[in-house]
Amino acid sequence: MLSLGGAANATTINLIDQGFAGTAAQQAQFRAGFQIAAAYWGSILTNNVTINLGVGTSSLGTGIIGSTGSSRNDISTSTWLNAVNSTKSGSAIDSSIVLPTLNAAGGASFITNGVNAAGNDDTTTLRYDNGTTTSAKTLYLNTSLTKALGLNASYSTANAPQQIDGTVRFSTNFNFDFDPTDGITANTFDFIGVAIHEIGHALGFVSGVDFLDIYGVGTNPSGATALGYSLNDTSIYSALDMFRYSADPTNIAPGAGAARDLSAGTVSGAKFFSIDGGQTALFGNTFSQGRYQGDGQQASHWKDTAGCQTGNGLLDPTFCFGQTGEVTGLDLAAYDAMGWNLSVNALTYANTSTASIYRQFANAGAVPEPATWAMMIMGFGLVGGAMRRRAAPKVSFAV
Repeated sequence: MLSLGGAANATTINLIDQGFAGTAAQQAQFRAGFQIAAAYWGSILTNNVTINLGVGTSSLGTGIIGSTGSSRNDISTSTWLNAVNSTKSGSAIDSSIVLPTLNAAGGASFITNGVNAAGNDDTTTLRYDNGTTTSAKTLYLNTSLTKALGLNASYSTANAPQQIDGTVRFSTNFNFDFDPTDGITANTFDFIGVAIHEIGHALGFVSGVDFLDIYGVGTNPSGATALGYSLNDTSIYSALDMFRYSADPTNIAPGAGAARDLSAGTVSGAKFFSIDGGQTALFGNTFSQGRYQGDGQQASHWKDTAGCQTGNGLLDPTFCFGQTGEVTGLDLAAYDAMGWNLSVNALTYANTSTASIYRQFANAGAVPEPATWAMMIMGFGLVGGAMRRRAAPKVSFAV
């Protein structure tokens, strides 16, 4: 286990080794890459808290580079809101952000999917939740954020001994480049970029809309078993979801203009992240809308950018071969909004490449000599031929 953090007022990230494939030299590359990614996050987040992340490699699904599972807690929406207000750092976002207004029962209001005769969420229809359901009154928060807000986190039996807040797995089916300072080698992926992305999910960049997308019935069913009840009768939504809006083109919400929109699918149009109550999409962003009922990508991401451009940010749902990752101010603004405190001003933060991050934090990982990369290629095999049969040179992340 390795603890990584920055200054006195900084988040410490403990990386718990859960097993890496390959030779000792190959395993060292993975560990070093994770350490650099964790050091970056530790330099950005200033909440005085320790986050425990299990890290390792696995054989993941087709086309999936990395996957993250998170420990989650049921936290009342009012408790989250009070904690955000009491732990604000005075950032530019803190000074102007529009947080949700709760009803007398402590519930947030939003557009969500309708319910069919069998009680299942129906992604082809919409309804307005005026804050009376369980999902409106109770959030499903990552334990990492729960702790950052000064709240008590609880863990499953499996995660309790080490208080694991998230588990990050990298696919053994792809090749990675661990040193982005000289570009990303053809037919490999930027490991530092993917690691920062995946840790970002464990820190709270998730959406409960993905539950509706998987279990809701619609025009493109996922194959998941119908539940026979609405997911809005339980907690599914995240802190990030409190800043998810649409223009409400079909006028589901009372009044005129944009509304908080936690529906899966495309019926209510584009969804976007807003810190001013839906008046504007910060930096012109949009969210993905669901892998099965929406645009083909998990809602726990920004909208996928065509080609291999940076687009909204590193929390984009796909990565290209040879692409160098970049963290954007939009990425960091999401964390500031949900309750993390930052060492930088997200509104003026310049896009930062993983090459720059590597140069700043390489000592955190004691990165092995580049010669070990050739061993990694041999150990993991070449996959370029198989990937070239895909329509586009991208693969996806999974949450």
